[in-house]
Amino acid sequence: MCSQELGTGICSTAASEERARFFANLSEGLHAMAQPLTILRSTVAASAAPGIDATKQQRYLDISSQQIARACRLFEFLEDLVIASQMKADCAPIELPALLTELANDQRVAFETAGAELRVVMPRRVPTVLGDVNRTQQALSTVLKLAASVSAAEDSVELLVTACGKHMELIIRNDRVHGRSLNSWERLTMSLAQENILSQRGEFQFVEDPFWTRVRLPIQFSEF
Repeated sequence: MCSQELGTGICSTAASEERARFFANLSEGLHAMAQPLTILRSTVAASAAPGIDATKQQRYLDISSQQIARACRLFEFLEDLVIASQMKADCAPIELPALLTELANDQRVAFETAGAELRVVMPRRVPTVLGDVNRTQQALSTVLKLAASVSAAEDSVELLVTACGKHMELIIRNDRVHGRSLNSWERLTMSLAQENILSQRGEFQFVEDPFWTRVRLPIQFSEF
């Protein structure tokens, strides 16, 4: 097989894998949406039952409001997933230290509430990466929020930043095993985080328990 044919085959395989990943995530999102819609259908019907007690009616209406909010979040997720999958990333230089400091400060209260500690370890000089700042911010914020939510008292969560070839590597990890599986919404948010990183020529890997996520973003070419 000539090099051109080999390259075409690799591109075709990568495109097929991207489509398969997108449709798998889309299918999971639609499946997750069935639950709030099913509950909503039942509670709306129950709240309209003839002669229903006012207290019970209000409880059904409150449940309905909660499920509507949940369904709206899932719709937003699916919309963001389509955008990340179908629209080209707006890549520009990103100063990681400032972005990571802001994100860590935003999530520090969540870690403190869980009784856990978040440690950010960065080298003195961090090369500028090339990526979509909004997608990067969404992905890293999601990972940190999830890291906080699965943490327990006295846990130590690390955000390690290192240069790895032509990429900057970010590892967010909690080495303690908690025996906790992610729920459907948490898995969906992580799949969106993955899509946002992959859409900008980055890399994304994730392990549930013990919590471990690796994100790689390309270093700006001028700094190679």
